Amino acid sequence: MHRKIAALSASGLLLAGLSTQVIAHHGWGGQERDQMDISGTVRTAAEINGPHGTMQVEDENGQIWDITLASGRRAQRAGLEDDVFPVGAKVVVRGNRNSDPNRFELKSVRVTMDGKNFDLYPERL
Repeated sequence: MHRKIAALSASGLLLAGLSTQVIAHHGWGGQERDQMDISGTVRTAAEINGPHGTMQVEDENGQIWDITLASGRRAQRAGLEDDVFPVGAKVVVRGNRNSDPNRFELKSVRVTMDGKNFDLYPERL
């Protein structure tokens, strides 16, 4: 009896964890169709864990942008690691802006730093 309860509890926790990842993972539907570039300074270093990596970039007007990077495996294939874009680094981010004009969020397809391109979604370039 205790084994059945433990197995059911473990299954429930696993399903809850998977559903959180599925909810957090999002496609391109909430983004504008046209791509844009943001040039700026990294304010929070890239974190590659989770369904998608993230970082923040401050543009030349002082606006802070939330940058959505690729999923962990895709980001790693593009050469990204947690410390690849240090705070203070100058970057250019190409991607699709959130379709809500009040949200300063960009889902990136490429990040360029020091002349090196990190192509997260080369098929979208």
